[in-house]
Amino acid sequence: MVRPLILSFLFLASTGYLAAQKELGQTRQGQNINIDTSSINSKSNASKTKKKAERDKAKVEKKGKFKENWAVPYPNPYRAGIYSLILPSAGQIYNKRYWKAPIVWGGFAALIYSIDYNRSNYNELNEAYGASVKGLPHEYDRFTTEALKNQRDFHNKNLQLSYVGLVGMYALAALDAYVDAHLKNFDISDDLSMNMTAIRQGGIQPSIGPALSFKWRLD
Repeated sequence: MVRPLILSFLFLASTGYLAAQKELGQTRQGQNINIDTSSINSKSNASKTKKKAERDKAKVEKKGKFKENWAVPYPNPYRAGIYSLILPSAGQIYNKRYWKAPIVWGGFAALIYSIDYNRSNYNELNEAYGASVKGLPHEYDRFTTEALKNQRDFHNKNLQLSYVGLVGMYALAALDAYVDAHLKNFDISDDLSMNMTAIRQGGIQPSIGPALSFKWRLD
């Protein structure tokens, strides 16, 4: 009677011990997983923070270099040309020729207006010409078919010339910025002088006469 009770007690105790060990093992495993996950998250956040700091540093350095290049007294011709190609008149501003910027803006504004004006008139006259050829009513009834054709071709020609002028203005602005930056780098000295000297002319009879000579010094 006593022996079965003892055996039952030992079995229950061993079962409870094994269950407790299993639960403790799962708890420790979960803690290890949480620790590993926290470590990974911490490393990931540190990496992101480092990359963000590097990007911010690069932006600051780039911005400082841009300001430094913009403030130089003698501009770089290549930068002036590139700035003007990116944004017309930016090269002139970079060269400190501020008065040229409104000229560039005005030229582009006039050409853009010309393109819009001639394109609008061309479209209207082209429709009217087509309607006139077919004998349909249109808003330009007071003009003959031939006159409509001539006016349509006139505006079409001006439209094409305006496009060419726009491209030419774009290139001219960049070329002006490039050449102007080159000219600003030239050292124009105030030391100009002229000497009068006598020179022997070749030939059988030596003679003396006026002459003009230039002497260039390249430093």
